[in-house]
Amino acid sequence: MPRLVGQRSHNRANITVLILLVAIVGILLEYFGAIDIVPGFGREGRYFQLPGQPSNEQGAGQIN
Repeated sequence: MPRLVGQRSHNRANITVLILLVAIVGILLEYFGAIDIVPGFGREGRYFQLPGQPSNEQGAGQIN
């Protein structure tokens, strides 16, 4: 539907909402451990286990 004559488009509002959504998704991915940009931020264990990484159940392979 074409824009009405004299009406402004809401591009700034749409871009602001898009940036906020991208930031929220990025923070959630960092918190749950899918990405690791900020060391030490997020949950203690990873929510998404990356292939090739030992999980807590597997241990580090060291004998006490």
